[in-house]
Amino acid sequence: MRFLCRTKAFYRWMLCLFLIMGCGVAGAADLDLNQAYGKLREKLLGRYQPTIEKLAQSEKAYEDRMDQAFTADTEFGRDALPDHYAPWWTPKVEDPVTQSSDVAREDVETLFVRALKHSSQIKVFSDLPLIRETTIQEAEGPYDFRVFAEGKYGDISEPVGDDLRTGGPPRFEQDSRSIAAGLKKRFLPGTEVELSQELEGIDNNSIFFNPHDQALATTRLIVKQPLLRGGGITYNRSVIDLAKMDHSISEDELRRQVESHLLEIARAYWGLYLERAVLVQKKKLAQETHKLYRKMKQRVGVDVPASLLARAKSQVVARQLDAVEAEFAMKNASDRIRALVNDPGLIASGGLEIITRQVPQHRLESLDLGAALHTALENRPEVEQALKQIKSAAIRLQRSKNELWPDLNLFFETYVMGLEGDFQYDRSYHRQFDEGRPSYNVGLRFEYPLGNNAAEARERRKRIEVRQLLNQLDTTVQNVFLEVQVSFREVIKNYKEMVRRYQVMDSNQEEIKALLARVDYLLSENEAYGDVLYRLMDALDRLNDAEAKFAQSELTYNLSLYNINRSMGTLIAVNDIRITRTEQKHLPLIVLEKK
Repeated sequence: MRFLCRTKAFYRWMLCLFLIMGCGVAGAADLDLNQAYGKLREKLLGRYQPTIEKLAQSEKAYEDRMDQAFTADTEFGRDALPDHYAPWWTPKVEDPVTQSSDVAREDVETLFVRALKHSSQIKVFSDLPLIRETTIQEAEGPYDFRVFAEGKYGDISEPVGDDLRTGGPPRFEQDSRSIAAGLKKRFLPGTEVELSQELEGIDNNSIFFNPHDQALATTRLIVKQPLLRGGGITYNRSVIDLAKMDHSISEDELRRQVESHLLEIARAYWGLYLERAVLVQKKKLAQETHKLYRKMKQRVGVDVPASLLARAKSQVVARQLDAVEAEFAMKNASDRIRALVNDPGLIASGGLEIITRQVPQHRLESLDLGAALHTALENRPEVEQALKQIKSAAIRLQRSKNELWPDLNLFFETYVMGLEGDFQYDRSYHRQFDEGRPSYNVGLRFEYPLGNNAAEARERRKRIEVRQLLNQLDTTVQNVFLEVQVSFREVIKNYKEMVRRYQVMDSNQEEIKALLARVDYLLSENEAYGDVLYRLMDALDRLNDAEAKFAQSELTYNLSLYNINRSMGTLIAVNDIRITRTEQKHLPLIVLEKK
């Protein structure tokens, strides 16, 4: 009875240990992986700090030389726009142009909000991490508890060539039936454990078979542990770690793609602003040109020859055509926004006009290249992806080093059996623990391929891949630094271009004022002024061209402010966009929304 207690307690303890070890595949694995990646990230990114300092110093020296060339007070005016300057067409851009009954007054931020909620492209991007996330669960699958059951029935009828087999009958006849059930589990150290219970019933015609109608019960525990190749938590957890790194890379890819899409929306918005501004400018030019044409027509035969009037007429028609083309360009720009945002609210059966209500910024943003480069290094998704690919390659290399070892497996099996006649399965089950002692087998199995070519080739390939990815990280960082430098300079260049375009536009306005004063003078002197009218028409044309180019410079400068944020990897952050998870129709869903 004491042995019964000991034997039952042993198997009960083994079952409890079996269940406890199986609870949770990873445990503290996430923390270990994050800490290891954090250390690797800090080490690799630290190599680029001297480069950032040198680039920042070089850019500062260049800016100092540029400041000497463009002083605050130059011969052609300040190297900045007047304070609180607003072009004459800015308020008119917000007036409806078409005859649509509905209008939508939008700015870049509201379009971002609409796109985050409705954009089909962003929804496509947001599903990628969820798809990759399933590989983590798939990688944890081999460590699930596995329940198995098996039933067999056998009917044997064989000729006897040995009298000892049956004790007389010429054929051996036996019926057997069995059922087995149990649990299997693989653990992170590589340990494979199987605990099973089998009940078997046997009856045959041998006179030596005793007792008849046997009921056999067997409780069996089998353990297999790799000691070298395939053993250890680090090796077996590596598949899960790789799946987690792949999922994390897909999250960085989501951020990169969303930022690129938002930048396209910003480009489309300022493109629409430009087209609306140009339309307002073209309409005004067409009206002013037509007024001058009517004045010139009144002076035909006085000081306006027919050839000059015909030339003026062609300009009037051309300016009217330009206004029509500008309206079509405005509609195309509106449709581009609709295609990027995919919000049904921007479509109406009676027509809906999208009106830009955000005015361009005309002041120069204060930027520091060193800070911009450091921010990009810390935030650009491409850099994070390159770092995580290196970490994944390091995990694969560590895994391949383990596979260089020979196979050395420890086997252990223990079982207890009970036997009873008359198919009394319940008594045979209890006899397992009432009589005798547990049986066991233990041993080692060794296997090693001479030459070990496959494992050595894999290990060499993984080391080369790590070296390749380190070089790829350098390439990625240099390209990111280049993008930041270019976008940084684009902000300054585009601002200076906007200032120069303003100066050109201002000079054209001065010319028109002078010509108008000339007309007034000639009128007061009763002298011919038809030629001045034509010159005025030509000056208006040049002014319109200058205004269109200034509006274009407004677009490029304001877009460059969004582009510098994208190049630093902060476009999502500066717009207070957060990424959350929810569930829709029993499926996970990633939602991007404003905070």
